[in-house]
Amino acid sequence: MLEGVLYTVVSREEDSALVRLLPESPIYKAHFPEYPITPGVTLLQIALELMGKKLVSAREIKFVAPVLPGDGTEVRFEWEFKDYNAVSVSILSMDGTQYARMSLSV
Repeated sequence: MLEGVLYTVVSREEDSALVRLLPESPIYKAHFPEYPITPGVTLLQIALELMGKKLVSAREIKFVAPVLPGDGTEVRFEWEFKDYNAVSVSILSMDGTQYARMSLSV
């Protein structure tokens, strides 16, 4: 689990959550020391943790913009279930910039 290590939950709804990234996380010391960036696989893991689901398969994952761990960076995760196990996830900045979108089976 990455909660408390990479992020904290600011607020949670049925189909979305707002998280605050923790720039002091050891993940950023390794990825990358001079230019920290949130690894894509950790964005996927955060989404799964927030939904309380496990990944079965990924149909599409598109990273559009880097998620930087600036001081107090907040990131919005939104999800919509298409059927019982198919879900679309969007990861957005507070100003609406899309960081990533995912089509997953969970």
